[in-house]
Amino acid sequence: MPETLKDLNSLDKIAEEGERLYQDRHKERLEREASGQFVAIDVGNGEAYVGEFPETALQRAKEANPRGIFHLIRIGAPGAFRVSYAGTKRHDFWKRPLRQSR
Repeated sequence: MPETLKDLNSLDKIAEEGERLYQDRHKERLEREASGQFVAIDVGNGEAYVGEFPETALQRAKEANPRGIFHLIRIGAPGAFRVSYAGTKRHDFWKRPLRQSR
């Protein structure tokens, strides 16, 4: 685990820490209970926020920790969908959709 969040100074390091937290703390339970959904892992405190869609998981994570740094994983689908996110100073960022509605 990094000594401080300042050690998470690249997207690769954020992804590595998010992946480690997922493997160590959440994988077994989430793959049993929420396979196919998405989880946003807060790399600062290790908390997991699950949602049916990536936007839902990230929204729940941001509501719990607006300044958090998150790693997003599709549960039970290694390599299918992974992305990390570091906060922005723009306050309206979370008001826009992450993907267009169909």
